[in-house]
Amino acid sequence: MKGFILTTLIGFAGEPTQLPIPPDDFPEPPVVTPHGPSIEPSASATISDTELAVFFEWSVGNATITVVDESNNTVYMEVVDTNSTTAVYIPVDTWGSGEYTLTVTYGTMTQRGNFQIE
Repeated sequence: MKGFILTTLIGFAGEPTQLPIPPDDFPEPPVVTPHGPSIEPSASATISDTELAVFFEWSVGNATITVVDESNNTVYMEVVDTNSTTAVYIPVDTWGSGEYTLTVTYGTMTQRGNFQIE
């Protein structure tokens, strides 16, 4: 059975675990959303033993979701139109053990989070 470690959080089979994907360290200019100007990130993610799920709280237009492994090889990349899709489910049960980085980019916002598959 594979286990997942997200920073200091541990996820067990069947229990999705929140994957922190904060914005990059440098503040970005405000992003205009349907709710008004904001620098709050729109995307959040959870991970279980079979999938990584990325959710968008509101539409941000096109967003690029990328996952790279510890050797910096891209293992997943998709451009999502958040006007029509608010959730993306990425199968991870066939990926090997190791450290991975999730990056979600939209407009001028970039969010990153690391997770490990054991």
